[in-house]
Amino acid sequence: MKNPKFKTVLTIARVVVGLGLILFLFWALDISEILTNIRGVNGTYLVYASIPYFLFIIVSAWRWQVLLDFKKFNIPFGRTLMIYFISLFFNNFLPTTVGGDMMRVVYTMKDRRADSLATVIVDRILGFVGLFVFALMAVFYLLIVKNDTEFLPFMVIGLIAVLLVTYVFFSERAYNFFSPLIGKLRFFRLGERVNRLHEAGTEYGGAWGTITLCIMQSVIIQATLAIAPFFVLLGMGHTEIGVIPFFIYVPIINVISMIPVSLNGLGIRENSYVLLFSRVGLDGEVSLAMSLLSFFIIFVYSLIGGVMFLFYRRR
Repeated sequence: MKNPKFKTVLTIARVVVGLGLILFLFWALDISEILTNIRGVNGTYLVYASIPYFLFIIVSAWRWQVLLDFKKFNIPFGRTLMIYFISLFFNNFLPTTVGGDMMRVVYTMKDRRADSLATVIVDRILGFVGLFVFALMAVFYLLIVKNDTEFLPFMVIGLIAVLLVTYVFFSERAYNFFSPLIGKLRFFRLGERVNRLHEAGTEYGGAWGTITLCIMQSVIIQATLAIAPFFVLLGMGHTEIGVIPFFIYVPIINVISMIPVSLNGLGIRENSYVLLFSRVGLDGEVSLAMSLLSFFIIFVYSLIGGVMFLFYRRR
């Protein structure tokens, strides 16, 4: 386990990196122009943008519900959705998104901790698979239409890595190759707990219908995440760029934002917006404003989860 002081220093370092990247953009770009774009956005289009973000939450909760139902947790969807809102709140207010995942485990585990944790881990893994599949489709579009291979190696390597992790997690044969090493982890009974978690996860190994449905849901989630900032851009009065670049670049941005060098992708996400959307002629000030406004909508939804937590936590 990591030393608590080391974890604190690491968290502070990630915050500093994220804020540093944001400050770099404000230094490199025209702050007054950024603020003008933010203040001038049409509120109606922000409402339009909030709809796909809401669908993102609904489909994400539905994907997790499918995994819970497979394990026969017998949790109604309304409660699953409420827990997902709460986890979204903790994703934004704790140092890592793991905090939100842990809240999902806490609210569902009862006496089935391993099964509960397995549903969350499988949900994450299949979400990554869907993300890389969607991003790879976008990269192939760039390859075919623009003969651009810049992102292709990274996406292929990322998808292969995620698929390997998925295979090891679901496959008894693949896991047995690592189990002797894992069994030696006796510190805090870590090896025993990992083995129990693997046993809970391997039940999904033969559930190809469930896995396929979850990957399809993950692709839909990525589509909603791409459409929302497009509406934000329209709200700022920029109609010269169609929706296709968003299907290409937003999944790539989501992959890049997974790099754990800042707090929840802070700074990395904004710099990626500025860099990638400059390829379609969008000014950095507009791209940054679009990124900040898009994040603001998600932030507001997370506050709903905070309110739910206040009234639901005792149960």
